[in-house]
Amino acid sequence: MNVSIHDLPSHVVEGYEATARACGISLDAFLREYLIRHAPSSPPAQMSPDEWEQALDDCFDTFLPVGPLPDEAFSRESIYGREDKW
Repeated sequence: MNVSIHDLPSHVVEGYEATARACGISLDAFLREYLIRHAPSSPPAQMSPDEWEQALDDCFDTFLPVGPLPDEAFSRESIYGREDKW
Protein backbone atom coordinates (compact mmCIF):
# COMPACT_ATOMS: atom_id res chain seq x y z
CA MET A 1 0.00 0.00 0.00
CA ASN A 2 1.23 3.49 -0.82
CA VAL A 3 0.38 6.44 1.36
CA SER A 4 0.86 10.07 0.37
CA ILE A 5 0.82 13.02 2.73
CA HIS A 6 0.43 16.41 1.11
CA ASP A 7 0.84 19.97 2.30
CA LEU A 8 3.16 19.33 5.23
CA PRO A 9 5.21 22.36 6.27
CA SER A 10 8.73 22.09 4.87
CA HIS A 11 10.33 22.35 8.33
CA VAL A 12 8.38 19.26 9.44
CA VAL A 13 9.55 17.23 6.45
CA GLU A 14 13.13 18.46 6.88
CA GLY A 15 13.07 17.47 10.55
CA TYR A 16 11.95 13.92 9.76
CA GLU A 17 14.47 13.64 6.92
CA ALA A 18 17.29 14.74 9.25
CA THR A 19 16.22 12.25 11.90
CA ALA A 20 16.06 9.46 9.32
CA ARG A 21 19.55 10.34 8.03
CA ALA A 22 20.89 10.36 11.60
CA CYS A 23 19.48 6.86 12.03
CA GLY A 24 21.07 5.78 8.75
CA ILE A 25 17.77 4.88 7.08
CA SER A 26 15.54 6.32 4.38
CA LEU A 27 12.65 8.60 5.22
CA ASP A 28 10.21 5.88 4.07
CA ALA A 29 11.79 3.33 6.41
CA PHE A 30 11.84 5.82 9.29
CA LEU A 31 8.15 6.69 8.85
CA ARG A 32 7.21 3.03 8.52
CA GLU A 33 8.94 2.20 11.80
CA TYR A 34 7.45 5.27 13.48
CA LEU A 35 3.92 4.27 12.44
CA ILE A 36 4.44 0.69 13.60
CA ARG A 37 5.74 1.84 17.01
CA HIS A 38 2.90 4.32 17.49
CA ALA A 39 0.04 2.20 16.13
CA PRO A 40 -3.05 2.18 18.34
CA SER A 41 -3.34 -1.03 20.30
CA SER A 42 -7.09 -1.25 19.81
CA PRO A 43 -9.79 0.54 17.86
CA PRO A 44 -11.12 3.68 19.51
CA ALA A 45 -14.03 3.12 21.86
CA GLN A 46 -17.48 4.29 20.86
CA MET A 47 -18.60 7.54 22.43
CA SER A 48 -21.73 7.80 24.46
CA PRO A 49 -24.24 10.42 23.33
CA ASP A 50 -23.08 12.72 26.15
CA GLU A 51 -19.42 12.29 25.19
CA TRP A 52 -20.29 12.98 21.54
CA GLU A 53 -22.15 16.15 22.49
CA GLN A 54 -19.23 17.30 24.65
CA ALA A 55 -16.77 16.60 21.82
CA LEU A 56 -18.91 18.65 19.42
CA ASP A 57 -19.14 21.48 21.93
CA ASP A 58 -15.36 21.43 22.34
CA CYS A 59 -14.94 21.50 18.57
CA PHE A 60 -17.37 24.40 18.14
CA ASP A 61 -15.59 26.32 20.89
CA THR A 62 -12.50 26.45 18.65
CA PHE A 63 -14.35 28.43 15.93
CA LEU A 64 -13.93 32.17 15.78
CA PRO A 65 -16.89 33.95 17.34
CA VAL A 66 -19.18 35.76 14.91
CA GLY A 67 -22.00 38.13 15.60
CA PRO A 68 -25.65 37.46 14.85
CA LEU A 69 -26.96 37.88 11.33
CA PRO A 70 -28.52 41.24 10.59
CA ASP A 71 -32.33 41.44 10.44
CA GLU A 72 -32.27 42.01 6.67
CA ALA A 73 -30.76 38.52 6.24
CA PHE A 74 -34.18 37.12 7.16
CA SER A 75 -36.27 39.28 4.85
CA ARG A 76 -38.25 37.72 2.01
CA GLU A 77 -36.20 39.67 -0.53
CA SER A 78 -32.96 38.39 0.93
CA ILE A 79 -34.11 34.76 0.97
CA TYR A 80 -36.20 34.58 -2.21
CA GLY A 81 -34.99 37.63 -4.13
CA ARG A 82 -33.74 35.96 -7.29
CA GLU A 83 -36.22 33.08 -7.42
CA ASP A 84 -39.27 35.37 -7.33
CA LYS A 85 -38.17 37.12 -10.55
CA TRP A 86 -38.59 34.08 -12.76
